Amino acid sequence: MPARMLELPDVTDVGDTYRCVLCVTDLEGVQAAADSVTVTVTLPSGSTAAGTATAMDILGVYVVEHDVTEVGRHQVAVAIVSTAFGNDVISWCLTARATTGVPPDMSAVRSYLGDISATDEEIADALEAEQASQARACTVPAEYPPDLAQALKRRVARNLAARGVPLVNITSFDGGGGSSSTRVPWRDAEIARLEGAFRRWTIA
Repeated sequence: MPARMLELPDVTDVGDTYRCVLCVTDLEGVQAAADSVTVTVTLPSGSTAAGTATAMDILGVYVVEHDVTEVGRHQVAVAIVSTAFGNDVISWCLTARATTGVPPDMSAVRSYLGDISATDEEIADALEAEQASQARACTVPAEYPPDLAQALKRRVARNLAARGVPLVNITSFDGGGGSSSTRVPWRDAEIARLEGAFRRWTIA
């Protein structure tokens, strides 16, 4: 029986219910119901847990779910059985991240910044602005994850650096090719990497 995943995220957070979508078809590619769909998850600890596969109103479409309780690499195997069309197995890995729960506070940000001349008032002002900016750019989970925390601290560092550099050479500030700019480049590769999994899609 042919089967494929329509949605297959490979990153989740501890405490979340991981979800993906399975589509089952017959040998001619027409969506069909399986006799059974079994979900088995091998946890980072080496033990196994059973996930669930719930049939949706659309024929042949199932929502696969697993409650994530451990940090690390999980291996998921979905076994599809049909006496009419044959069997199939789909397997993949996902990574479950630990979460810090809340965004970094002033103390955490100042520790990240190291020995700088900015006052607490300036850091607090930059932190407030960048947290608001991040929330508009990203879908922020209820349990604030460490990669967003790291990106937020870097956002604050760039914010403070930009205040003292009204005219900037891209080479010294942003790893550019040596040309001068009249404004600080807005894009930071490290922030984009850390926030990548959470960025909102803009639909024109």
